[in-house]
Amino acid sequence: MATEAAVWRWGAVLWPSFFAAGVMTAVFFALIDPLDLNAISALPIEVTREQGYTIGFFMFWIGAASSSWFTALLLKKHDE
Repeated sequence: MATEAAVWRWGAVLWPSFFAAGVMTAVFFALIDPLDLNAISALPIEVTREQGYTIGFFMFWIGAASSSWFTALLLKKHDE
């Protein structure tokens, strides 16, 4: 039973954060071209447009998942 609860908790964190990351990525990259970000970046590597979208999506997903996970931790303390 503890494993099932953990799966539900991970699902409750990862699914909404995935959805939020998709929305954030669409809005952000509708306004900003990844190649423009590459031009002002201090990184010495070239990033294609698709790589920029992918990196951006995963950065947004990590940020949203961190927020969701922190909320789940706060709710867990409340439930105990």
